[in-house]
Parts: sequence; structure tokens; C-alpha cells
Amino acid sequence: MGAAPENADSAVFDEATRWFWRLQGGAATPADRRAFEEWRGADPRHAAAYDQAREVWDAVGELDDLRELAAAPDFGRSGKRRFSVAGLAGAAPSRRSIISTALAAGLALALIVPAIIYTEPAWLLPDVHVTRTAETTAIVLPDGSAAELAPRSKIKVAYADAERRVYLDSGEAFFDVRKDDARAFLVSSGDAEIRVTGTKFNVRQGAAGVTVSVAEGHVEVRRRASRKSADASVAEARLSAGEEIAAQTGAAGLTPVTAAPPASIASWRAGRLVYRGAPLSEFIADANRYSGKPVIVADDSLLDLPLVASLRTDQIDDMIDGLPDILPLEIDRSRRDRIILRPAGRASN
Repeated sequence: MGAAPENADSAVFDEATRWFWRLQGGAATPADRRAFEEWRGADPRHAAAYDQAREVWDAVGELDDLRELAAAPDFGRSGKRRFSVAGLAGAAPSRRSIISTALAAGLALALIVPAIIYTEPAWLLPDVHVTRTAETTAIVLPDGSAAELAPRSKIKVAYADAERRVYLDSGEAFFDVRKDDARAFLVSSGDAEIRVTGTKFNVRQGAAGVTVSVAEGHVEVRRRASRKSADASVAEARLSAGEEIAAQTGAAGLTPVTAAPPASIASWRAGRLVYRGAPLSEFIADANRYSGKPVIVADDSLLDLPLVASLRTDQIDDMIDGLPDILPLEIDRSRRDRIILRPAGRASN
């Protein structure tokens, strides 16, 4: 999760951690909250340090995720699991890693009672790996398979005797699955599930839905019906190398299988972003994963505009400025904290 703060920055992170726990505990008074806002606004480092402390808390995941993990077949029978956050595991202990581990331990304590309710010890929390803005990371999974995470992505790893399961909660990841393991390798993302035994493929979860692209081998993609729907049917498809499919947000089932040029599959690993008629919402999601200044739209109708483009990840800002040349929109950079895309001809408020 990036380099550990040193010297003065370490002291700032200490202070941010104390503020986090004071506010998180629910006992903070209005005066405490006013004091916190004054502290956070006094120095940009304060806000950044507080966000880092909150990321560690958020990285562990919600209780609903733990319920699903505890119900998985054979969960917990393959030995003790460890908790880790990308960038801390395997590194020499630093002041920040100690503080971050304390935050994670605090959450584990908060989950002891629910863990007992679900008859699973607290140490069966899954491995959690997260990346921050503009950060990528490579992870070796327990069986020797590999996962690469794009910026602002999060996975949870839950291996058991009967299966190897990974949850992609947000962002994008490329998987290189070890073939000499009889257990199925499953990736769950949204209401989509990908099943393989050995292959290379990319999974992206974004505003448009979940997209699966296969670079090598074969995968099976299943989409469960929404939990809110009375329809219990399941859509299924089998993909080969050079193919992709999507489970689109707001639509049932799966899209038809389409061709995916090898050079475009997980092109982010080579520092490139490729859009072949993708909705503008996908580019906005990528821009927000690589840039600290968020890009938003003033009108949701812009999100579905089709975009055809290929660019390096260090050209995102130039691409934003060039959008009015290819799409009916305007760029509003009048605010310091965000970039606003507006329909062409609409005055800013």
C-alpha cells in the first residue's frame, strides 16, 4: 500500500490513527468532530494520513462477506490463514506497518462475537489485498498461482480443501492459474463467477458490470440471478483464448461472447488502456484509479457514450482534455478538487 511514512509523516499517521479510533467508536462529541475537521483541514498530510488509516479498516471487508466465506464448502479445513495487506506482507516491520496491523487487529476483535456465531474462529479471516491510486501489485497465491492487481483494486483470498476461491470486490485483476492442482479455481465478482483449473484471464469490475477476458486456456462464466429477483436461473458460457464476455449492470444474463485481441487483454499491465467502443464510464473509472483528482459527470447520460481509444496510463490527463474532440461534452476544470464532464453547450453551475 505504498511506502511507509518516515519521521514527521510517521507522527502524522499516529495522530490520524488516534482520530480514526475516536470517531469510529461512536463516542465522539460534536466538539470532537469540529476539532477533527480543523485538524484535517490544517495540512494536506493530515487528510492523506486519515484516508490511509480508513483504507486499512475498509480493506478487511464487510460482515456479509464473512458470512459467505463461512458458508463455503470445506472453508477453514486447510490450515490457519493469515491476514495481509498488499505492501505490508513480506516487508520489514515499519512504524506504519505496526500501526496498520493494530488497526486490522482492532477490527478482528470487533468481529470475534460474529465469528463465534458463525462457528468459525476469528483467525479464519481471508487474505485481503488492496491497491491505492496509481498503484499496481503482483501477488503469489497460496497454491503458487499469481494475481496482478490494477490500481484501486481489492481481492480477498479464501482457499479450502475443495476449491481455490478469490473474491474481486472492486477494480481489475489478471490471474495466471497454476494447472497442476485438481481443485477448481473460482473468482467471484459481483453476481458473476469464473471457474477454471489452469489458465490466464482478466476480470474487471466497474460501473458497467463485470467483464471477463481470456488470454490462455478456457474459463466458464456463470451469472447468478439477482438476490432481489424471484428468478433463480443461472446464465452460463464457456470462453476460449481471445474471447471475452460481460455481466452488464442493469441487464440480466450475459452478453454474447466477443473477440478480444490478445494485445488488449489486461493491457493495463503494460501501461496501456484500450477502449473498443466501451462506455465512457469505463474510462472515467480508469482515470479515477490512476489520478488523485476525481473525474465526475454532470449528467449521467454521458456515461454510456461509446469510446474508441488507446493511450498510455501517463496520458490520461491529455486524453481528458481531448474528449471534446471526439464526444459531445465539455471539460470543466474550474474546481481544484475535481474535473467535471458536462454535455456540450451546457453552462456550468
